[in-house]
Amino acid sequence: MRDKRVKKEPGYSWIKYKGKVHVFSADDQSSPFLGQIYAELEKLNCKMIEEGYIPDMSSILHDVEESEKIKMLNHHRI
Repeated sequence: MRDKRVKKEPGYSWIKYKGKVHVFSADDQSSPFLGQIYAELEKLNCKMIEEGYIPDMSSILHDVEESEKIKMLNHHRI
């Protein structure tokens, strides 16, 4: 894409929390609640794994440890 000078517009996600809609994109670090957001996501991820969720890491081509791949998957969804 870089060679052809194609620029991809970022995708956005929305979440409604306490009656207010929050919009964010991947790697968005602008929220004053960033720490709480990541802490809550970590709790949800742990619960998903406890319930039997097995992440599909076949799309991660980086040569890193399994735990790092899981972090990459989790943060990609944010």
